[in-house]
Amino acid sequence: MHSTRALSLAIPLILAPAIHAGDELPPNTWVPVKLDAPLPADLPDGRWNAGDGYSCSLYRAKTGTVLIRTGIDSKAAGYSPGYYTNTTVEWDLRTDRAAIVEIAAWGGGSYGKGRLLPAFAANPTPSPRHTYDSICYVEDEDALYMMLGANWKTCLGEGVEQEAKEALKRDDNITWRYAFAERTWTAIDGNIRQFWNGNRVSPYEGHLRHWPAGGKLLYLNADANCHAVFDLKARTWQQVELPGKAPMSLGKARSAWDSKRGVWVFRRGPQACTFDPATRTFAALPELYAMPNPPPKDEKDPRRGCQGIAYNAKHDVYIASGPSGDDTYVLEPGKDAWTNLKGGAIRLSTHCYMQYDPKTDTTVMCGHLDAFKFRYVPGK
Repeated sequence: MHSTRALSLAIPLILAPAIHAGDELPPNTWVPVKLDAPLPADLPDGRWNAGDGYSCSLYRAKTGTVLIRTGIDSKAAGYSPGYYTNTTVEWDLRTDRAAIVEIAAWGGGSYGKGRLLPAFAANPTPSPRHTYDSICYVEDEDALYMMLGANWKTCLGEGVEQEAKEALKRDDNITWRYAFAERTWTAIDGNIRQFWNGNRVSPYEGHLRHWPAGGKLLYLNADANCHAVFDLKARTWQQVELPGKAPMSLGKARSAWDSKRGVWVFRRGPQACTFDPATRTFAALPELYAMPNPPPKDEKDPRRGCQGIAYNAKHDVYIASGPSGDDTYVLEPGKDAWTNLKGGAIRLSTHCYMQYDPKTDTTVMCGHLDAFKFRYVPGK
C-alpha cells in the first residue's frame, strides 16, 4: 500500500446568500439549478466535458455537499478524457457553487492516446473511467473509495505510452481511496479481482457502498452473484458467499442506503430491491410501474432506463426519478405500492443520479453540472 498526494486544483467553496435552500423550494416540485462552476485560471483553454453518462454522484455527509464525477478537457494541461470522467467536483447545496476537488493526472481517455502527465510521477491518481456505481463515501473517514469501472480504452490505439499501459494494468488491481483532509489518493493493493477474474466479474456496472454498522465496504457485481466486503481497518477484501439470488439484475442499476433499516436499496427502471448485509439476503420491492419483463425489442419507453433513487431519512421514504418531474415515485417501506408524484413537466435525464441532504431536507439530482432540487412534503 502506498500513499500519494493527488493533483489538486481545488477551489475553496465561497459562502454566499442561499440559493434554492430547502425551505424555499415549492413542495414536491423539481426545480432546475444553475451551478456556478468556474474553471481554474491556470486552465485558460479548459472546458467542461459532459460526455460520460455512466458515472455517479456521492453525498459527502460531513459537509452536506454532493460530489459529482465529470470531465475536463484542456490541451494545454494535457487533459482529454473523451467520454470518461477525469474530475471530481463538489456542489455546495447552499450556494449552488461547484468547486473542483481533483483532476486525474492522466492524458487520454475513451479515445485512447493514454499517457501519464508530469504530476503523476509524484502524485499517482486513478485513471479516467466510467465509475458506474462502484464508488462510495465513508463519513467516519471523510474519504471516498473507488475501483474498476470502464477505463480500458485509455490505452488503445496509437500514441499510447508504455508507462501508461503499465499504470493502467496496476490500476485494475487497486482499491483507490481519496482523503479530503490530506487531499490525497491512496492506492491500496488488491480489489475484488483477487477472487474473480474478468470472465466472472465484469468491471462494468459494479456496486460499492459503505456499511456503517459493519465497518466495511460492500461490493456486488452486475449479476448480483459475486459479493465481497472490505474491512476499513485492516484494508483487506474478503469474499462472501450469497445464500440466495437477487430478484433483479443489478446491471444498469443505481443505489441508495436506507440508514434506518441498514439495507442497500437498488433501482433499475421499474424494478427495485434491497440487500441486507447482515443476512446477505435480497428482498424484492414493489415495482414502480408496470412494464413488460423482459422488455420488447422495439421498446422505446425512457422509463426503462431510469436509475435515480434516494432515501429520505426525515420522512422514511424512497424517492425515485423518471424522465420528467411528473414521473417521480415515492415508496413508504413496507407498503405494497409506490405513489406517483406529479413533480412538474420538467424534463429530467435518465442518467442523473439522486442524493438526499438531511441538513436541508432536500433531494438533489445531477449528471455532470446538470442539476435539480426537490423538497418532498407528504400529503401535498
